[in-house]
Amino acid sequence: MKKTDLTNYWVIGDVHGCMFTLEKLVSKLPKESKLIFVGDLVDRGNYSKEVIEFVMQNNYRCVFGNHEYLMFNYARDAMIRGKQSMWSMSNETYGGLNTLHSYANDETALLKHIDFIEKLPKYLEIDDYIITHGFALPYYKRRDQHNFQNELYTSRLEDISLDWELDWRDYKVINVFGHTPYEEVKFGKNYIGVDTGAVFGNKLSAVNLLTKEVISQNSIEKDIQRK
Repeated sequence: MKKTDLTNYWVIGDVHGCMFTLEKLVSKLPKESKLIFVGDLVDRGNYSKEVIEFVMQNNYRCVFGNHEYLMFNYARDAMIRGKQSMWSMSNETYGGLNTLHSYANDETALLKHIDFIEKLPKYLEIDDYIITHGFALPYYKRRDQHNFQNELYTSRLEDISLDWELDWRDYKVINVFGHTPYEEVKFGKNYIGVDTGAVFGNKLSAVNLLTKEVISQNSIEKDIQRK
C-alpha cells in the first residue's frame, strides 16, 4: 500500500481554549501544513468557542478528547435547560464555566459545535501512526471494540492497568497522544506525548510526523487569565 507523504503533517497538543496561543503556533508552522489535533480543544482556557470554530472552518482533523466528552454531555443542559453540573459551575475541576462564558449565550454556535464534537473519531490512523487523545497503545488491538472506546481518550502512560495488552511495547505502530501534560514533548520507543500544558502556563506544541521536529509557542496570558 502506498505510504502517505508525511512532510507537512503536524500533530498539535491539547489547546484547551488557548486561541491566541494556537494562532501564534500555527503562524510558525510551514505553509500548507496539514494539522491534526489530539482533542481537548475546549475547557479551562478562555476561548473554547473560537478554537472549535477555527478547527471547523479550516477542516482540520481532530480526535475526541475527554473534555469534548464533558462538553457534549453537559453544555446543552447548562446553557439551554438551566441544569448545572460540576463541569458548568466551576473552573476548578473541569473548566467548563470558561467554555460557557466563551459562547456568551450563542446557542446557535453551541449546538453546531456539539454536533461537530459528536462526530469526532476516537482515533485516526495514518501509515504507522495512531493518533488518540489518551495513551491508547495498550488498547491498540481492541481499538474498535465498544467496551474499550473510553480508554482511547482517558488512559495515561503513567497509569499501568491490568487490562493493558502485554506486548504493547513491541508494537510497530506509534501512538501520538495528548491528555497528560509534560514539560516537553515526550518521546518513547513507540509513542509521542504531545501535550505540553498550554493552559497551565507552559506552552503549546506541534510535532512533525516525518521528521519528529517540535515547534512550540509559550502560553499567551490572555488565553489563561481568570475573567
